[in-house]
Amino acid sequence: MKNAHMKQLVLVLLILSMLMLSLTGCAVNSEPLSTTDSTTGTLSESISESEPVLDAHEEWVKSNVVSWGLGKNFIDYVGNNRDYEWYVDQALTGDHAGANCGPSSVEMAGRWADATFDQTAENARSKFRPLGGWWYSDDITGSLEAFDIDYEVVDIKDAYTLRNIIDSGRIAIVNNTMNGIPLVSDDASRVNRFYSFDSGHYFIVKGYVLVDNLTYFEVYDPNNWEMTYDDGQEKGKDRYYESAVLLNSILGWYPYAVIINPSESN
Repeated sequence: MKNAHMKQLVLVLLILSMLMLSLTGCAVNSEPLSTTDSTTGTLSESISESEPVLDAHEEWVKSNVVSWGLGKNFIDYVGNNRDYEWYVDQALTGDHAGANCGPSSVEMAGRWADATFDQTAENARSKFRPLGGWWYSDDITGSLEAFDIDYEVVDIKDAYTLRNIIDSGRIAIVNNTMNGIPLVSDDASRVNRFYSFDSGHYFIVKGYVLVDNLTYFEVYDPNNWEMTYDDGQEKGKDRYYESAVLLNSILGWYPYAVIINPSESN
C-alpha cells in the first residue's frame, strides 16, 4: 500500500509541474510587456522621460538672427504660429489688390483663428467697399463680425501692449503709416520695410524676438507682390519691424490694435 500511495503522489506532483510550466509559457508569450510599474502605475525606470521638443520656428529664427540683420545675440522669441499655411499676399486678391491690405489681413486673421476658415480677402472686399478704395476701422471690424471671427479692440500705449497680446497667445491687426518704417535695400535683410509704398497700411503682428538689446515684432505683411528671398519665402512673411519705429508709426496713425482670439477648435 505504501508503495502505491507513493506512486500516486509522484504522479500528482508530475502533473502539477507540467501544468505550471504550461501556464508560465502562456503568460510570457501572450501578454505584452508593460511600460508602467505594476504597483504605482508610473513609467518604469527603464523608460526615460521625453525631452521637450524645441519650437522649430524659434530655432529657425535663432539660427538666422545674424544673416537676417537682426543682430548678434539671440535672447528670446515668442510667436503664435500655426502648423498650416495662413499667410496671404494681397497681390493675389482680385481686382482691388492694390488697396486690399485690410481684406488680406482679415483673411489671415480668420485662417489663423480657425484652420477651417474658408472666406477670402475677395469675399471681404465684396461686402465692404466693393467698388474699391482704402478700408477703415469699421470695415475691419465689420468684416470680422460678418465672418464670425472673435476680436476685441484695445488702445496701444507702448510696445508692451503688443508684447502682452502675443504673450497671451493671440495676434493683432494693426494700422500704421509705413513712412515711419525705414526702407532697406539689402535683399538678404528681413528687417523693416522692403517696398516703396509709404502710407497707411494694415498687417498682422504675430510674434516678437529679442536680439541684443532690441525688440523686433514679427509680422505678416500682405504688401508682398510676389517678392521672395533667395530661399523662396515671401518677403512679407515673418518680416521683422523694430519695436520703436513700429510703435511710432502706429501711434502717429491709428493707435489701436484689433486683437484676434483663436476659435475653440483651433
